[in-house]
Amino acid sequence: MHNSSHLVAERNVLLRGKVTRALVTDSSNERLLVGKLKQGDEHAFAQLIHLYEHRVYAMAFRFTGSREDAEDITQETFLGVLSSLNRFRGASKLSTWVYRIAMNHCLEHVRRRKADTVPLNEELAITTSSPGDDPARSAEQCEASDAVQNALLGLSPDHRQVVVLHELQELTYGEIADALDIPVGTVKSRLFNAMRKLKELLSDYVADGESV
Repeated sequence: MHNSSHLVAERNVLLRGKVTRALVTDSSNERLLVGKLKQGDEHAFAQLIHLYEHRVYAMAFRFTGSREDAEDITQETFLGVLSSLNRFRGASKLSTWVYRIAMNHCLEHVRRRKADTVPLNEELAITTSSPGDDPARSAEQCEASDAVQNALLGLSPDHRQVVVLHELQELTYGEIADALDIPVGTVKSRLFNAMRKLKELLSDYVADGESV
C-alpha cells in the first residue's frame, strides 16, 4: 500500500503496545513523581522507566537505525536522568525533559560516529505486520517501513530529530522547542524542510501532489 500515510503508520506501530502513561496524567501527579525521584525512591525511578522506556528506545532507534545503539542510548538516557534530577525545576513537562536528554544522547552518538547518518544494516526492530496478516501485504508493509527508516537516516541530525519528535513521538511544536532548546519558528522551518526532503527520498511511495 504505497501512499502518503507511511509516517503515520510508523508512528502508530511505535505507539502500539506502549506502556500506559496514566500514572502521570496531570501536573500534580507529575510533581509527586518528581518529588519521589529527588528523594531517591527506587520505586519512583522504576515507574519513570516503565512510563518512558519504550518511547525513548523508539526515538533512539529511529535516530540511529540500530537496535544495539538504541539500547545503549536508552540506558544512557535514564542514567542521565538519574544524575541530573536535582537540576529539573519543572519549567517543562517531565516527558519533554526526558526526551531532551534522550535526544542529546542521540546527537552525541552521531558525533562519536563522526557521521551525519548511520547505515541501516539490520532488520527493523518493530514490524508492521502480525502473524495473521496476508504475507504479500506484510512484505509490502515491511518494504515501506524499511524505506521510511532509510529516508529518516538520509536526513541531517537537525532535521531527523524534529521529524522523530513531531511525527513519531507526537510532540507539539512548543514541546519540541522546549526539548531542543530552540525557537518554535526554527522547529517549524526544520520540520518543513525535513518533510520536503522526505518526500523526495520517498518519491516511490508518495503519490504526486501528496505530502509525506
